[in-house]
Amino acid sequence: MTIISRGKARLAGVLAAGLAAALLAAACSSSASKSAGASTTAAPSATTAATGSTGSTPTSSGVVAKPSRGFDGTTIKVAGLGLLASFAGAEIGTEARFKRANDTNELNGIKLQFVEFADDQASPATALSEARRLVTQDQVFAIVPDLSPVNPGAYLTSQQVPWVGYAFDNTYCSAKPTTAIWGFGYNGCLVPANPPTMPDSYAALYKYISAKTGKANPTAVLFSNDDQSGIDSTKLQAVAASGAGFKVVSAQGTLPMVVSDYTPYVQQWLTANGGKQPDALVCLLAVQCVSVWSAVKAAGFTGTYYGTLGNVAALAKAMAGTVTAAFYNTQPNPGLTQMEQDLQAFKPGTTPVGYSNVAAYFAADMFIDALKKVGRDITPQAVQAALATQTWSIPGFVGPTDYPASTVGDSPACTELLLDDGTNYNVVEPFTCSTKTYPVKSTG
Repeated sequence: MTIISRGKARLAGVLAAGLAAALLAAACSSSASKSAGASTTAAPSATTAATGSTGSTPTSSGVVAKPSRGFDGTTIKVAGLGLLASFAGAEIGTEARFKRANDTNELNGIKLQFVEFADDQASPATALSEARRLVTQDQVFAIVPDLSPVNPGAYLTSQQVPWVGYAFDNTYCSAKPTTAIWGFGYNGCLVPANPPTMPDSYAALYKYISAKTGKANPTAVLFSNDDQSGIDSTKLQAVAASGAGFKVVSAQGTLPMVVSDYTPYVQQWLTANGGKQPDALVCLLAVQCVSVWSAVKAAGFTGTYYGTLGNVAALAKAMAGTVTAAFYNTQPNPGLTQMEQDLQAFKPGTTPVGYSNVAAYFAADMFIDALKKVGRDITPQAVQAALATQTWSIPGFVGPTDYPASTVGDSPACTELLLDDGTNYNVVEPFTCSTKTYPVKSTG
């Protein structure tokens, strides 16, 4: 499956046995199956559970809270959704942020309960059935984190269930800015179906490669999977790359999700520049980027290879010599320190995984921020309205993400470029945000 630059599309990929072990060791799941997460939550009272009381409940701060689906007046119940094979342990980020909120009484007597991370198996049918189960049986208030590439957006919207996460599909998107949407990404809409413009997401990569090659217009090949998401992502990302200054010599979604021999594809990519190698190969995939890197390196590629997985410690050796992006500031800052402390407090030994538990942590923080804005009227409708008009950030660490502008595209586009030396990820272009956009020419 496909992931486009800046994490912008369907995330999955085929996990090789060794890589899967490394990723699972780096972020083992705390609640892959149904779990109340006792250290992070407070269960509903026995009286409420037994009677289904709908009366207003005074909180410890004296604020009267009105119960609704997934909220009994004292506890808000949420669950996660995504592909477990690629995101084992992602929910640790959400549970860690919830734990701090609960421990510090951040929501004035309201507690957050994480139920489970449901496995959608990257199947639309499974995603729908799991969402229905979470809503009708578990009565969840919201989906946090949402890491699904196949969200049942129509169903969740009809049931008025907010979902907050990493926007791997276009259920987070609209043609024009709107406050009617129910899905929110911590860095906005990432895979619009037919966007009028593309964000300036290649500025850092262009600056690095232009300086490295001495070329005003370095050449680039973009590639992805042979599904509709991959075809669309390469087309749209070519617009952003060209806008930044690259000469895009090939942008195609032709790679199968399961490949026994990469040789034919590597030969195409390495001769796409008029028979010569391009200056950059941009892999718009997920874990499959690791196997592709091994193949192009063996074929003698000498340019810059850009992968999408971010700074994952378990992959540093395998991806040595490549560059990647972080969509938050990885240099010392108070927000990063707080997140690392929260992860350790919930599960000692947990390391940040950019596309997984970090994204889940951001989703939880965004959700908590919306709850603070709502105040006493804690309903799914009120939280949706808060999210739809929210400018979210953790200052100096991530964001800002501005809604409703971000229903059309990530606004602004924020990126840090990292070089993997085999042991560490070194910043080569610092975290910056850009409000530039590039028009997408209609093909109709």
